[in-house]
Amino acid sequence: MAESAVNAVLGNLSHLAVRESTFLCAVTLEVGLLRDELKRLQAYLKDADSKWRSGNVRVAVLVSQIRDVAYEAQNVIEAADYMEKRNRLKRGFMGAISRYARLPSDLVTLHSVGAKIQRVKRKLTDIFASAANLEIHLGDTSVVEDEFPTDFGHMHQNSDDDIFMVGFEDEHKEIVDKLVDNEEMLSAVSIVAMGGAGKTTLARKVYTSSRVKEHFNTVAWVTVSQTFKGIELLKDIMKQIIEDKDGCGEIDKMDEYQVGKKIHDLLLQKRYLVVLDDVWKPNTWEQLNRTVKAFPDATNGSRVLLTTQKEDVANHVQMPTHVHHLKKLDETRSWEIFSSISLPSYKRSVIDDVNEFEKLGRKLAEKCDGLPLALAILGGYLAKNLNIEAWSYVLLGWASIEDSKMMRDILARSYKDLSSHYLRSCFLYLAAFPEDFVISVSDLIDLWIAEGLIPHIPNHKPEEIARMYVTELAQRSLVQVVGRSKGHRWIQRIQLHDILREWCIEEARQDGFLDVNTEITGQASASTSNTQKFYRSSLQNSSDLFLQTLDLRTLFGFQISSIPKMSFLRVLHIESSSLSGICRVIDLCINLRYLRLRNCSHLKLTSSITKLIYLQTIDLRGTTTKSSMPKSFWHIPTLRHVYLNEEFSPPARNVRPNDFQTLFIELCSNRMIKFLGQMTKLTTLSLVRTHDFKGLLCIFGSMPHLVDVSIGNFQDYGMHFCSTIMKEDPMPILEKLPCLVVLKLEGYVGETMSCSAQGFPRLQELELKQFSCTEWSMEDGTMTKLSYLKFVMFNKMSHLPEGLLRLPSLKCLDMIYVPSISGDDSTLVTLQQKGCQVDMQKTELIITIPSLVVSSPSHYARGTNI
Repeated sequence: MAESAVNAVLGNLSHLAVRESTFLCAVTLEVGLLRDELKRLQAYLKDADSKWRSGNVRVAVLVSQIRDVAYEAQNVIEAADYMEKRNRLKRGFMGAISRYARLPSDLVTLHSVGAKIQRVKRKLTDIFASAANLEIHLGDTSVVEDEFPTDFGHMHQNSDDDIFMVGFEDEHKEIVDKLVDNEEMLSAVSIVAMGGAGKTTLARKVYTSSRVKEHFNTVAWVTVSQTFKGIELLKDIMKQIIEDKDGCGEIDKMDEYQVGKKIHDLLLQKRYLVVLDDVWKPNTWEQLNRTVKAFPDATNGSRVLLTTQKEDVANHVQMPTHVHHLKKLDETRSWEIFSSISLPSYKRSVIDDVNEFEKLGRKLAEKCDGLPLALAILGGYLAKNLNIEAWSYVLLGWASIEDSKMMRDILARSYKDLSSHYLRSCFLYLAAFPEDFVISVSDLIDLWIAEGLIPHIPNHKPEEIARMYVTELAQRSLVQVVGRSKGHRWIQRIQLHDILREWCIEEARQDGFLDVNTEITGQASASTSNTQKFYRSSLQNSSDLFLQTLDLRTLFGFQISSIPKMSFLRVLHIESSSLSGICRVIDLCINLRYLRLRNCSHLKLTSSITKLIYLQTIDLRGTTTKSSMPKSFWHIPTLRHVYLNEEFSPPARNVRPNDFQTLFIELCSNRMIKFLGQMTKLTTLSLVRTHDFKGLLCIFGSMPHLVDVSIGNFQDYGMHFCSTIMKEDPMPILEKLPCLVVLKLEGYVGETMSCSAQGFPRLQELELKQFSCTEWSMEDGTMTKLSYLKFVMFNKMSHLPEGLLRLPSLKCLDMIYVPSISGDDSTLVTLQQKGCQVDMQKTELIITIPSLVVSSPSHYARGTNI
């Protein structure tokens, strides 16, 4: 991973101000020479890496030294760059002096930078000498390793559940039958199997089946994991079953007894299903019910579905329990899964000797011993290596080994086969998230970019390359896809299987790439850290801080109570933590690029945040602050993505926010709307509250790059609806957005709605809620790419518009509580005859906050999380 460090440093050097300064001639020359030395060093890394992995201890030390000197070089260079940029940003008399003269403090900084550069160069000289002694050879510097991925023309869904349900159809039916039987007493079904056998996949398929959804009044799913906290699981369950979703914020303030009692009261009159996935401890059920019996037995057929690897856990639930031992796949069904991944139909047509591949493939599938995860990962690897020699080599080298060793061997093979060291680094980066954590792809992409893990490829945006990386990891089954967009099927949320995560943690530590510190692994991590230096660390439910804080560049924290002071931090990602005193830490992190404090408390930021002149992303969603965000933060020159959890006003002085791409704030005043109109490069806009929807629509014309919009409209926190939320038809303006792919619109009170020809040229997903219109006219040629349409609470529309029949791509229609439209509506019947899937639910809904959500492929589905 030293190669990723050097490449990240070289990529960042091109953006530094020192190369443009006329006052830093000597430093600029030194920086140029240093950059040349780093490029030369980069050429040695492939040979060094291969020798290091072969077990050469001396080379391992050298690789560690290379990584250290690369980061030290960046720290030194950025010290001069920071001084120069700060001087440029100063205003008034002192600003003029800073720009045209050298202050004494600047001269001291420059002298220090020069001395440190010389020290770095001496270290580089020693490294080159060591490389020569170890016979590490200079590579071909003209070869460009990383190019834009090309093997994505056919997005086969090998990462989704349907493929992995092969062979489990009978077990799926058995479990569903048990859940919906006539037994009235509260009871449980436990699915037991080893890791990688498909427990969670089967449980998820049961949970989402139509029979289960129709049978139970309310359902909830929580992942328990090894380091669960009972109160957090209860809060998660309550947020899923509560009818008034707008009251979810109050749940976080409840204690364990209060939330348990509330769950009990909510479930007492309902037939419910609660899924406890990935349970490790026998007393989990007792822990959830220790202060009050949260899950009542109302003798109405309620159920608990549990997945675990342990027999004693399956039998320990204090209620009648049916234990289902998940069987391994037989030879025939193993081949079905393996072949669908390794030899997808779109590739078979271009393979000359398919029969030979099938002969080898059947033998390889048999080696996987009926484990779906092993079949998927090995199949994903071989799909990228479609040649007989590669398949034969794998088969010949396969030893007769136990399942755990087999999985590790398959994982290592697939990891080493990833197309570049960038992609390998991106995969190991997933170990920074806690066990069973659902990872937002848009957040992950922001992190990868901030870390310098995405290569610079001409004519391609970093977001585009990063999304291709996610796709490749999914195609190889190295990540589990748990959420896709309805229309375009982009991957929006992923998870890392426990087995893969454990392997990633071990590999990341061995490489010195990332240290993961949890309640379970904390002590082992500490011992590792004594002998190896880490620049990235992830603290997960850990009370002990085993950190080498002086040079730490990335810190993840999940449910922690404090963080130490750090000077060279680039990425700070903290979730669900108390952050008393963190502002003093942040003030020191002048190199910070990425600041995410999600669902935290006790945060107070001051005007000193303007010192963070490299900051690109700030995300405070769900975080309670002691004071409002200082207006001066708008003056940070590199700011691109802003997510604030409070009302916010525009800056007092003129600011040119032309480079802003993402903005999420809670309330938009008239002054703020005018300020937004200046954001000509804005691509994503999220406003939770606004009283001037018409004014917002008017500024869309000044935002040619706008591709994702989310707007909420209501009067106050009591959720009383405005009678004039949206009186005018919004479609004539919205249909002109050329990149629009997903549109979710809520709260229109007009009588008619119209869509014109050529409108919504790229729209694929449309969701309309709480509309009072009676007529919807649609001209020919509108919404030609629409594939998914959803109506929610259309109380006045008596019939579906005939224009739906002229939408060539419409494949799915969902209607929830549209009481005036019957199943024999002529348009509805014709749509079904044409093959459109129709789902009608009459369940009455609780009114939610009106909002508008718009997104586009050019933004790659960035999350807005209203």
